[in-house]
Amino acid sequence: MRAILALASFTLLIHPALAQQPADGQKVMVGPWAIETTYKGEQFEHCTMTRSTPDFDVVFLRNGDGTVLVLKSPNWRLERGKAYDVRLSAGSQSIDATALAESSSVTIALPDQPFNKRLRMANRLNVQGEGAVMTVPLDGSKAGLERLDQCFEKNSQGAASNPFVAPERRP
Repeated sequence: MRAILALASFTLLIHPALAQQPADGQKVMVGPWAIETTYKGEQFEHCTMTRSTPDFDVVFLRNGDGTVLVLKSPNWRLERGKAYDVRLSAGSQSIDATALAESSSVTIALPDQPFNKRLRMANRLNVQGEGAVMTVPLDGSKAGLERLDQCFEKNSQGAASNPFVAPERRP
């Protein structure tokens, strides 16, 4: 048994890329951010980058439609389906966006590429809407967002099936 564990550890040291690639449901930590790959059955669905703050959870989701920011809190009571106008500020750059509400979360599409690049350099993201400002800490986001993009590119290009599910065999 010890020999198997030693061999597995040695293999991961020799091939660090194997340890870097998350399987479905596994996390890779990049600073305070957790990067995960999600499959639906055998098909790749999306990659996420998450972290928690004392007030809310932060999720950057990357799929074929682009990048989306999701903010969640069990303490929020929002009107499901309502669209809130928000202003996003990262450093000196700001954009107007729409936050779509669920009962305890909001989803904000991030289609503006120059703003998305600015997110990698900023220390925090301010989300201002209806008189309140939420500050999303972005420490480590440059490496995290680069890793999120790599996760998406790797899994959406040719390797669209879950490597941990055996392919169907036909006689």
